[in-house]
Amino acid sequence: MYGPMRIGGLASGMDIDQIVSDLMRVERMKVDKLYQQKQVMEWQKADYREINLKLRSLYNTSFDMKLASSYLKYKAIGTMNDGASFEKFLSVTPGSGAVPGEYKVRVEQTASYARLESSKPIAKPLTGDVLELGEDGKIEISEGKFEVTIDGVKKVVTLPAETYYLSPSPESGLKDLEDLASDLENAINKAFGWQEDDTNSVKRVKVNITDDNRLAIEPADNFNKVPITLSSLKDDEGEPVDDILATLGFEDGASYRPLNLHSSLKNQISAELPDGTISFTINGQEFEFSSSVNLQMLIDKINSTPETGITARYDALTDKLVLVSKETGLGANIEITDKSGLFKALGFEMTENEVDGETVYSSSVSGQNARIVLNGTIVEKATNDFTVNGIRFNLKEVMEEGQEASFRLENDPDAVVETIKKYVELYNETIDFINKKLSEERYRNYPPLTEEQKKEMSEKEIELWEERAKSGLLRSDPLLDRIVRDLRFAVTSAVAGQPSGIRSLADIGISTIDWREKGKLHINEEKLRNAVAKDPEAVMRLFNADGQYSSQKGVATRLYDILKGGIEDITEKAGGGEFQIYDDSILGKQIRDMEDRIASMQEMLIRTEERYWQKFIAMEQAIQYANQQSLWLMTQMNMYTGGY
Repeated sequence: MYGPMRIGGLASGMDIDQIVSDLMRVERMKVDKLYQQKQVMEWQKADYREINLKLRSLYNTSFDMKLASSYLKYKAIGTMNDGASFEKFLSVTPGSGAVPGEYKVRVEQTASYARLESSKPIAKPLTGDVLELGEDGKIEISEGKFEVTIDGVKKVVTLPAETYYLSPSPESGLKDLEDLASDLENAINKAFGWQEDDTNSVKRVKVNITDDNRLAIEPADNFNKVPITLSSLKDDEGEPVDDILATLGFEDGASYRPLNLHSSLKNQISAELPDGTISFTINGQEFEFSSSVNLQMLIDKINSTPETGITARYDALTDKLVLVSKETGLGANIEITDKSGLFKALGFEMTENEVDGETVYSSSVSGQNARIVLNGTIVEKATNDFTVNGIRFNLKEVMEEGQEASFRLENDPDAVVETIKKYVELYNETIDFINKKLSEERYRNYPPLTEEQKKEMSEKEIELWEERAKSGLLRSDPLLDRIVRDLRFAVTSAVAGQPSGIRSLADIGISTIDWREKGKLHINEEKLRNAVAKDPEAVMRLFNADGQYSSQKGVATRLYDILKGGIEDITEKAGGGEFQIYDDSILGKQIRDMEDRIASMQEMLIRTEERYWQKFIAMEQAIQYANQQSLWLMTQMNMYTGGY
C-alpha cells in the first residue's frame, strides 16, 4: 500500500515537503526521548542480569563449600609388593566418606563385556579346484612361476619342485598336502619381502588345505583384507609359460575380493544361505531378512534395536562380525537363536539342536563381574569403576598370583587449600565486578544514539559513544550496594561458637588489607595450609557451620543465604530467573509501558504530519485561488483600457 503522493509549493513556491519534514523532526524529538529512556532501561536490565550470573556462580560454589566433601579430602599413596607400578593395575580416588588408614587390595578379575565374534574370516577365500592326485595318492609339482598381485602390487612367485602325498606315514619324512599349502604360502610371502627370521616382517597371505583337498588363499590375519589375484606368466604370444597354476587348481586370473558390506552375503561367503526368509533372535528380539541381505543391513538393524543391549560391528582387519554388549558384568548377555543358519555361515561357533524336528543353532555368552579382595573381603561389581566405603576404584588389569597392592589414605591439605583458594578468588572476582559497576563514571552528556544520529557516524564513533552511554548506569545502586556490604560483613565477622583459635577467616590467614580494595580478600597460604593440616574439621566448621542466628553460621553458609536473597531481589528488579518465561520484573514492566507510549506517540505523529499537510495544501489552494482572481482582474482591466 502506497501513501498519498503530495506535491507542494506549486502555487506558493515554498518547499512544503522540507517544511513539513523540519516540523516533524521537532515532533519526533519527543519520541526519540522515549526511545532513549527505553534503551537505558534495557542496558540497566542487561547489567543486572550479568551481575546475577556472577552471583549465581558464587552461590553454587557456596553450596559446595557447605558440604563436608570440600574439606575432608584425602590422597592415596599406593605400592605393589613386588615393586611393579601400582597405576598399572588400578587407580584409587578417596571421597568424602573414605576413612584414612592402610588398605590392601588384590585385583582378581576385571569386569568384561559379553562378546561374540566370527571364529574365522567371513569373506570366501580364493579356493582352487580339487587337487588331482595320482593312483598312488600323490601330486608332483614341477618348478613353476606365476604372478601374484596384492592390492595393486605385482610380484613373480617361484614354487620349487616337490612331491606331496595325501597320507604319508609320519616316519617317512615325506611331505603331505598341508606342507604344500605351507610351501605355497611361504613362496608368496617371500616374494613380497617376508623373511622367516625377521620378527618385523609381515605375511601377506595365508594358505590352507580344505577337507576336500583344495588350496584356499586369503589375506593373512595380520594384514589388511585387500584384493589378491593369481596370473600365469605369458610368453610373447600371450600363452602361459607353464601350467603351475592349473596344477594347483587355480584358473588364470583367479582372485580374492574383500567383503563388500553393501553386496549380498550369498555370493561372498563359503557357506550356503537359505533361499527363503532369514530369521533369528538376539536377546529375545526377533529379526527377519530376505536371502539377499548384506552385512551392512544386518549391522544397521541390530544397532537400531536398543532392546538387544548389544552393538554390532564389522572388523575389516580380521574380516569378522563382532557382537558386544553395551554393559559389563554378569548381567550383560548375548543369546542368539538362529533357525536359518546365518550366524553359522558367518563363522560363529554355534550349538546345533533339534527342536520340533527343526534344526536350530544357538550360542550364548555372558560378561563377567569385577572382583577384588579388599582387606580380606571379596568385593564383586558389574563395572571396573565403582565405589566402596567412599573410595572409588578403577580397575585396569588383573594381578598375577602372589601380587598384592597396598595403599594408604591420608589427609590431603593441599587439595583443601586449593578448594578454599578458588572460593576466595571467585568471591574477589564477584565483588570486584559489582564494585566497578557501583563506582563507574556516569556520562550524562552521552545519551543513547537515535537512528538518525547513527547514520551520520562511523562504526568506531558509535562504539566509543555507546561505551560512555552505557557507563555508570548502576552507579551507587542501593540494591547492589546493600548486597556488597552484606557480603563483606559476612566474610569479616567472627563465627560464634567456634573453638578458640579459629573463629574468623583471619585466623586461618584470609583477610582484607587495604580499605581502598573494597573488601578484597588476601590469603596467607602458609598460615592457611598449617590450619588445614592441624585441624581440618575446625576449618570446615568455620565455613559450613549452621545456626539459628547469622552470627552462628559459617562463612559459606552466610554467603549462601545472602546470595540467595540478592539473586531473588535482582530477579525481581530485572528478571532472568532460571525458569522464567514471561518477564514480570520491575524493569520489564517499565519497558513494556514505555513501548506502549512509543506506539501511541507514533500514531499521533502520523496524525500530526497529516494535519500539517492538510493545512499547507489548504494554503496552496487559497494562494492558487487568489492568483486566479488576480489574473482575472488584470484581464478585465486590460479589456476596459484597451490594452493601455
